[in-house]
Formats: sequence, C-alpha cells, structure tokens
Amino acid sequence: MMNKKIYWTALRFIVPLSIIGFVVVFLTYNKPHKDFDSSQPEFTVGAKDLIIFYQDNADNANNTYLDKILLITGAVTDLGASSIILNNGIVCTLDPSQVITDKIKSGNVISIKGRCIGYDDLLEEIRIDHSFIMKNPQP
Repeated sequence: MMNKKIYWTALRFIVPLSIIGFVVVFLTYNKPHKDFDSSQPEFTVGAKDLIIFYQDNADNANNTYLDKILLITGAVTDLGASSIILNNGIVCTLDPSQVITDKIKSGNVISIKGRCIGYDDLLEEIRIDHSFIMKNPQP
C-alpha cells in the first residue's frame, strides 16, 4: 500500500516536469534565427572613427559595439569572395544572400550593415559578420 502511494506521488511530479522539459527544449531548438537584413542599425559610424576607437581602447569599444548592428561607411580596400575590407581595418563577412557586383571596386566608398563580433588584436582588425551592402557605388 505504501509503495503504491509513493509510486503515484512520484508519477504526479515526473510526468508534468517531463512535459514541461520537452516543451522548453522543443521551443528553444525551433527558435527562429535573427533576421539581420531587416533589423535596424543601433549605431552609424565611419570606418576610420571605428578603427581609432578600437585601437585606443578595445575593451571600451567592445562594451559599446560588441554584438550590436552597425552601419559602417568607408572606403573599400580589398575584396574577397565573400568579404569586403574597409579602410584596411574592418573585415566584413557578407551574408550568403549578398553578392559582390562589378560596381564595387577598391577605392569606392560604400555603407555596410552588419553585426560587430569583436576586435582581433593579432591582426588588428575589427570583425563584422552577417554584412549587407547598403549603398552600391555608381558606375
């Protein structure tokens, strides 16, 4: 008799907790990704100013810009297959939906929106991912 009471009491707690745990795991696993394309930039900054701010005090700059959406305007200094380097110090990794057109060349001034993921002390570069080209240069 005592064993049945313990069994049913334990079952009353285990089943609801299991269901709650399953729902939490299911909702967390199926959470939609952040849409960087439609998100508004939290800061608008020039490439030179951002580089100087990071070189002066990287910790303070990380507190301000890390994991934030930035709109950066600067001169293109190098082009890769899926990346653009602005002012020899900001590496912008483009979103897979973005394509580098023939209009974008070294020396052009463009605006790029993306998420700041930090400063690389070794290479002295600021890293931006999920980047979108906002203003294409005129031919």
